[in-house]
Amino acid sequence: MRLSRRLVLSVVVRETDLVFNLVWTGGVYRYLRYFVFSLLDQTECKYRFIANNCTPDSVREMQQFSAATDRVVETVVLDVDRMVPHGTALDPVFDTRDDGDLFCFIDVDIKATRPFVADFLPLLDTHDVVTSGAEVWTDDNRLGPEELGAGGRHFYAHDGFVLGSPHFAIYRKEVVKETFERYGIRFHAGGRTEMSAEAWAAVEQLGQAYTAYDTAKVLNILLQADGHSLVHREHEALVHIGGLSHYLAPPQFDFATDVTSGEIEGEPLWTSYSGVELRAAIARFTARTLKELVAGRPAPPVPDGLDGPTVAKIELVRAEMAPMVAAAGPWLALTGE
Repeated sequence: MRLSRRLVLSVVVRETDLVFNLVWTGGVYRYLRYFVFSLLDQTECKYRFIANNCTPDSVREMQQFSAATDRVVETVVLDVDRMVPHGTALDPVFDTRDDGDLFCFIDVDIKATRPFVADFLPLLDTHDVVTSGAEVWTDDNRLGPEELGAGGRHFYAHDGFVLGSPHFAIYRKEVVKETFERYGIRFHAGGRTEMSAEAWAAVEQLGQAYTAYDTAKVLNILLQADGHSLVHREHEALVHIGGLSHYLAPPQFDFATDVTSGEIEGEPLWTSYSGVELRAAIARFTARTLKELVAGRPAPPVPDGLDGPTVAKIELVRAEMAPMVAAAGPWLALTGE
């Protein structure tokens, strides 16, 4: 491992300098745009929409909205015939767009309850990467010693190593470029077969060898192997549901042929895995709630038969959704809705 070192930003970072990339899938835009409206309300930065095998209606609506406000710099429609992993969607944008010294992204199911970006910027004085965005459904973001894969919710390894979050991230772009070029990886590097021998050796040396990795986990490990600094900080203003897109447009469906409605009922494939029952319950309820609120109906009641901790989390989500949808009027009006 190299000694700790940092690349210095060429200018002082202001909130208005940041461009956050948002990856949309299938037909989720109709509902998840309300989360993004909350981000627009509580920040001064800009955003870029990335359409990852979205429905034609979603692409049209995204393009109309980005044309109506300078807060969304563009809508990038990926040249793909099916939904690709989150990191794979980010890779071409990183290669072809110049947003200055930083590269940023945030999940489309994160609500902002108050201003938050300015609280993260001072961390860039001493760190090369800042991440955040814990999901509502879990209180434990540490990878257990017996777990085989570094998932999205695993922000720390069992030994305390910082894996970072794929949900909200601000990167020094030069650090990312340097790491990509040295190790031959990308934001999407899901396992050993997608890494060079040098990259895998560095991962093993740090004790972070797993069977699978979520978006940017390998990048985060390797940039720290080269002495760069990553910090993870939670922020009370961010309410991240987690797994919500999967309930509105499950990734196991082939959207190259099934894009007619934008809404697909049923359980996503990941709900068959153990340990995700709470995630599924909260995402399922939130998806149902959004559909009701957007249709002008009241939010559904909390389901019966749930345990106390689950009820508390669902009540929190329920309380956040109604005012979020109600506050969207000015943004909807930009495109005549």
